[in-house]
Amino acid sequence: MVKFFIVLCLALVPALMAEFVPLVPMLDGRIVGGSDATIEQYPHQISMRYRGNHRCGGSVYSSNVVVSAAHCVVGDLDLSLLTIVAGSTYLNEVTWELPVIKIIVHEKYTSSNDYDVAILILGGHFPINDKIQPIALATSRPEAGAEVIVTGWGTLVEGGNIPNTLQQVTVNYVELSKCKRSYPLMLTDRMLCANVEGGGKDACQGDSGGPLIHENKLLGIVSWGIGCARKSFPGVYASVPDLRDWIKQHATVKEYSFL
Repeated sequence: MVKFFIVLCLALVPALMAEFVPLVPMLDGRIVGGSDATIEQYPHQISMRYRGNHRCGGSVYSSNVVVSAAHCVVGDLDLSLLTIVAGSTYLNEVTWELPVIKIIVHEKYTSSNDYDVAILILGGHFPINDKIQPIALATSRPEAGAEVIVTGWGTLVEGGNIPNTLQQVTVNYVELSKCKRSYPLMLTDRMLCANVEGGGKDACQGDSGGPLIHENKLLGIVSWGIGCARKSFPGVYASVPDLRDWIKQHATVKEYSFL
């Protein structure tokens, strides 16, 4: 359950955050302000498991390819212990599970979470049915304020326990220029932002790698942020429209994929 967020030096806040401490992993998970959902509503949603435990979210791209965040799969991982569970509303329910046999991390990925995307190739094919379906990739960013949906498994309040049931929350797309007021030195053109005015709703640590959806297409990949659901700090996502060509190029596309 990996999600990165920024730890800022308070002494530098008046200087518009001229420098910041490197991103650190938080082994905790939540979708703040969310509500229960079912896998039939979001059949592209997967649970990435490491040693049998939920680690990150992700999205079904085709029957044997998953898209997730690079920061979920970098580091000293034993590939033989990494699996993907699909078709399940509940974390304690394993409907279909396949091993990961190959990981492709964007070659320009950095520790600041630029180019935060990875492709996971599976050692088999999921069935395509009402509980498992690929999701199309968004080709452009929506208008400012557009409603977008983020899903995953995470606590309903900051600091709570991880629920067993898939969660959903509706937030609003924030233009990059506006988001840069909160993160003046941290955003790149491969990122996008979403939040709710006043805070209270957001994705957080355990939802890393999971989908941000707009009009039933994959718009973003949960990446990082400062805290969770804070008024002045939107959640930050890898921008799928800006990474779409790389995803298409590196995914081993066979059947059930959207080109």
